[in-house]
Amino acid sequence: MKQRITLKIAGKETEHVVDAAREEVIRAAADRINKEIDSLRFDFRDQDLSDVLSMLLLSEETKLLELEARTNRETDNMLRRLEELDTSLGEYLSR
Repeated sequence: MKQRITLKIAGKETEHVVDAAREEVIRAAADRINKEIDSLRFDFRDQDLSDVLSMLLLSEETKLLELEARTNRETDNMLRRLEELDTSLGEYLSR
């Protein structure tokens, strides 16, 4: 079920239509974004909001790319282990 919610990010309110089941996680994400913006604004008082948002976006995208790379490595390792198990099982069953 869809529902309309209002989020305030970086001082600006926007309306969104979201799945009701995802509302809680979307609100938590908005809260996390606002906390990170506040932290960056404190650290970079002389920067305007667009610079702070650029830094936040770069930081989050970097984390996402690192997570994707780690997930890909873990998936590759799991597939290799499954292939080894399949080979071992095949050899066992062919005896």
